Formats: sequence, C-alpha cells, structure tokens
Amino acid sequence: MIFDKIKIKAVIFDWGGVCCREAEPFASKELQKRLGLAPEEIIKEVVEVYDDFYRGKYSGEVFWRKVMSHFKLAEDSSINPLSLAQAYLDSYELWPEVMDIALRLRGAYKVGLLSDLSPVMRDHIRSKYDLNNFFPVQVFSCDEGINLQKKDGVEIFKIALNKMDAVAEAALFIDNSKNKIKVAEMAGLKTLLFEDKDKFLDDIKVLL
Repeated sequence: MIFDKIKIKAVIFDWGGVCCREAEPFASKELQKRLGLAPEEIIKEVVEVYDDFYRGKYSGEVFWRKVMSHFKLAEDSSINPLSLAQAYLDSYELWPEVMDIALRLRGAYKVGLLSDLSPVMRDHIRSKYDLNNFFPVQVFSCDEGINLQKKDGVEIFKIALNKMDAVAEAALFIDNSKNKIKVAEMAGLKTLLFEDKDKFLDDIKVLL
C-alpha cells in the first residue's frame, strides 16, 4: 500500500469481500449434498455460464435452470431457481464499519463502487441498502452496456473513472483480489489490497 494522500481525489470500493463477507452463489447445502461438490468445484464445472451470469447475460431464473440442466437435476422443493437464489442471497454478511468509512470519505473524495456482481445480487443490494447514500457512482459487471468483469481487462475501470469524472492516477481502488488489484494497476489506479477488515480499517485512516 503506497499512495500519496494529497494526490488521491477518488476512492473506489469493491463490494463482495470489502463491504461484506463475500456471497456464495452455490451456497445451497442441498445442492452441494446432491452433487457431492464444494462450491468452488461447482463453479469449475459451469465456469462459462457462471462468468456470463456475472456479465449480466442471464437472469437468475435462466442461470439456475442452466446449472440444473448441466447437472441433470430435477426441480423439486429444495432444488429450484427460487430456493437456490435465496441460499445465495443469505450467504453474505454486511460490514457496517466499512460502509461507514465510505460515508465518511464522501466529505473529501469522490466515492464509487465497482464490483463484479450478478444481476440477482446487484438488484438485491440496491433494494436493501441506500447505495446512493454511500456510493454516488456504481458500476457493476452485469450492468447493461457494460457486461465486463474486472478480469476481462482495464475497460471496466475506465468506465468507472469516466462516470466518476476522475483520473486513474488520482484514484484509489480497494479490492480483496490480488488479480483484480493487478488489473487496476494496469489501468493506472493506485490500489489498496483488502486483506482483512481490521487491517483495512487501520490502513484507510490515512485518508480520514
């Protein structure tokens, strides 16, 4: 973490793993039990569909039916789009302390949210939390007209910077993924790797 406080004019947060404990799309214990697979193993089996879900190419209904079809799972009371989506939405935990930091930073910096999220989770957090109060600018991988993840390259960072009316060299990006931090650095942004909540709360004090 090396950045000059004086030069930072914009702060961009990731969502999962930074503002909250990261959600797990395949959190359903019944799904894991029937397949005999852990969530990360399920992802490997359907990685193309999974990535396209996060790029906004599928609704939740279509995504879950594609997953069920891939594994030849019949729909029942435990395995269906609604129950699978609910397990996903129940799998994260908001970190109010981090949200409070975003709110406090708004007094001195442009603050935004840039996240790889499925349309299901994006719509959920928009309806549950007053995101505009914390992040006046929000860019999601699944947004119509964007349809890009951070791992796809620097373009999504350029989109976020443009929406925030900010320049890369004066923007700080916060993420818990080392790979995504590298892409942000390729785009010219300053970065802060979110390793754990307590360390982040200490690291970010320099901007408060």
